[in-house]
Amino acid sequence: MMAHPVSKALYNAVALPLARAGALAASPFQSKIRDALHGRKGWKSRWRQAASGFSRQPVWCHVSSVGEYEQARPVISALKRDFPDIPVVLTFCSPSGYRFALKRESLDYDNNIKLIDYLPIDTRGNAQLCIRLLNPRLIVFVKFDLWPNVIWEANSRGIPTVLIDATLSASSRRHTGIGRRFYRAVYDHIDKILAIGAADADRFLTSAPGHPGVSIAGDTRFDRVMERRKASISLDVDLPEGPGLRILAGSTWPKDEAQILGSLARILKENGGLCLIIAPHEPTTERVCSLISWAAENELSADALSRGGDTNRRVTVIDSVGILAELYSRCDMAYVGGSFSTGVHSVIEPAIMGIPVLFGPVHSNSLEALELLRCGGAAAVMGPEEVYETVSSLVSNTEKRSSMGDAARSYVQSQLGATERCMEAIAEYL
Repeated sequence: MMAHPVSKALYNAVALPLARAGALAASPFQSKIRDALHGRKGWKSRWRQAASGFSRQPVWCHVSSVGEYEQARPVISALKRDFPDIPVVLTFCSPSGYRFALKRESLDYDNNIKLIDYLPIDTRGNAQLCIRLLNPRLIVFVKFDLWPNVIWEANSRGIPTVLIDATLSASSRRHTGIGRRFYRAVYDHIDKILAIGAADADRFLTSAPGHPGVSIAGDTRFDRVMERRKASISLDVDLPEGPGLRILAGSTWPKDEAQILGSLARILKENGGLCLIIAPHEPTTERVCSLISWAAENELSADALSRGGDTNRRVTVIDSVGILAELYSRCDMAYVGGSFSTGVHSVIEPAIMGIPVLFGPVHSNSLEALELLRCGGAAAVMGPEEVYETVSSLVSNTEKRSSMGDAARSYVQSQLGATERCMEAIAEYL
């Protein structure tokens, strides 16, 4: 299949240089960009060293950050199960994802991931060198973080590429106007696009009409949360012990907290055995201290998780990342943040634990949130008064908590199986 020359030329001559210049200009003021640029230094020597130890051609899996890494993990585990002698290379775009995976995978000395690193800037020269060094048998992208020069170079060398958990929202500019013309030049060179659902598959076909590799495989996030549910019993954290219920406010932002915390403090004061766990989306020292101060102002005992402290405390603030899914398994109901600002975060993690799921008005970004509302596993709260009424009702009504939790878990269980469908699709390349 021939490349689209105009799209390639514009990307390499205009879009990519502008993006690089912007990143360099912003790096003194943005620590994430600065860390990403610094982390890419020396990648060539690291990749050469890793590749020298490969006994077979690797599968190269690229993800953007932590969320996409979690989506990739079930497939990586299945690769280890079915093809234990094939090494895996895992690359990242963001520093947070890279650091998280490096820490997580270093705990498993028997895994099949032989290199974890940043993907270098997507120049033609870098793409050519990446593929020459790794000589991959297959390149797997996850969700929507596509690197055009890597895809074009792989296609020119006959190396298959697959996009799993493929997502294309209705509001995305990738399937309209100039975006559609450019991304057709990318999608046309991906061998298989495994969409999470019918609507996403249709939008990919709008962008790349007649693409023979578009199909529906489902979302591996459901399989991943099931894995984490099974592993959650081993979680060893110092949560408050007491006769009452635990309420978890997860992935919260200040706009969430402004809407929910006043009502939750009121409920805690009315119900002496209740405990509140708050897991801010960005658990910086400043945010953690601010939340502990809020609790003190409301005469509620509080501390950060890492400090342990009084096991009878009323409020626990989570000051680490990577354990939120497991924390849901230790609680009786959950509010999921982001839903009073840019959009609700993952609702399937609390849902699989069989607990009621609450979120704010901004949830149309999440198909899962809409489906949980439809099946009765979730409730949307529009402001402080609805937070108070809904949580109070769940606290006092065991049957309602149970029925909502059962509905939430059943929905997630109905969506399982994407990992095996992805493995069936990529097996011909392994």
